[in-house]
Amino acid sequence: MKIACFVEAYNFKDSSERSALLRFKSTAESMGHAFEFIFKDKISKIQNYDALFIRAVTDPSNSAYIVSRLAEQYGLRVIDDPHSIRTCSNKVILHDIFMKNNIPAPKSSLFTGDYSGEALDDMRKTLGFPVVIKTPYTRFSSHVEKANNEEEFIKISRHMLRKTRVLVLQEYIHSNFDWRVGMLRNEVLYSCKYCIPEGGWKVKSKINGRNVWGDTIAVSRDSISTELKETCIRLSECVGDGLYGLDVKETDGGYKVIEINDNPSIYEGYEDAVDKDIHERIINALVS
Repeated sequence: MKIACFVEAYNFKDSSERSALLRFKSTAESMGHAFEFIFKDKISKIQNYDALFIRAVTDPSNSAYIVSRLAEQYGLRVIDDPHSIRTCSNKVILHDIFMKNNIPAPKSSLFTGDYSGEALDDMRKTLGFPVVIKTPYTRFSSHVEKANNEEEFIKISRHMLRKTRVLVLQEYIHSNFDWRVGMLRNEVLYSCKYCIPEGGWKVKSKINGRNVWGDTIAVSRDSISTELKETCIRLSECVGDGLYGLDVKETDGGYKVIEINDNPSIYEGYEDAVDKDIHERIINALVS
């Protein structure tokens, strides 16, 4: 079969991501399939392939979403499909999915700019401080901020509301790492710990004026707890059967899902450091 891998130039800048992309290509070819990288100037050729694997950043406003929709219309097997992109890209939609399906998650609410004393009192009682503030569309910890008090909350939220009508507020849960659980076809594909860098509060933190990423520690998917596995499967099934990355906090009260992402990062030597069949399983999902 012929597999198209949709990429952008930035996908090849980081050596670990570049190596991962080349590993996908070599794996597919060793399995008897053609695997070609295509850029947005070749979108019109998508009907010449049997499957599409998207590695460029997905967002309903990006080229990756356009090629996903086009491929689906031509009947290609797509990872990730348009429905998954629309759902995972919007934190307001995810908030509703969590609520309707009783997904264990930090306490959260939607905020549209009501700064009345009663509204702020309700927020303080429900979520407390610090509180995490997110715009509907976030990627790689961007547009996600933490307010330590009411004054900071008003300042940060007013700034964010200049570009969106609604924000997602989330209870802050301190931890030294987030679980990242990769899912494919509603099965655990890989698991790892995304560590919080010292002096930061999220995986990608700004420390002393520069962006710092925490370490990635791969953990065998067979060794994670049954509770974590079942929680991730349940949420994955609420979205679809694509390739997802779930961010989960481990607390004394159990696991709390922060969010589910389509098109999760897969870097050579990081997510695949222990479960080394990741590439083969994804190729199989594309061709079967």
